[in-house]
Amino acid sequence: MAEHTSLNVSVVTPEGSAYEGEAHHVVAPAFDGEMAVYPLHAPMVAVLGRGELRVTRTDGAQQNFYLSGGVLQVSRDEVSILAEAVTPSREVDVAAAEAELAEAMATPAVGEVEIEARMTRIDEARSRIRVAGRSADRNVPTADQILEKPVE
Repeated sequence: MAEHTSLNVSVVTPEGSAYEGEAHHVVAPAFDGEMAVYPLHAPMVAVLGRGELRVTRTDGAQQNFYLSGGVLQVSRDEVSILAEAVTPSREVDVAAAEAELAEAMATPAVGEVEIEARMTRIDEARSRIRVAGRSADRNVPTADQILEKPVE
């Protein structure tokens, strides 16, 4: 049996292709936690959440993206990701994410629907800041460092 050492990865958004290429493995933000896909992975479909998408290319380099929602499909060493939005980590607008985090933290929320909407905004802003901070060419503070005190 031939040895499988790579995956063919395709990341597509409504705007077009965000990534195409061979990879050693992929780590994606599934709806309920991170998941990794390596060669010879069983066929599957997963709902994606928001967070960091890491593609480790066959040359060892890693490409990181902020991903917001979508679906991941694995079939015969092919990984297809249909995402709502994907931004390379180095292109994440940290200032906008920091402003969104501060605004969301300052927004009062009463009732289940408002609290859930506020928490979603906070989670998304923190995720964008975290992903940007992991970009090799940036030194971005954590979400808690941006605030005067940690959020409880």
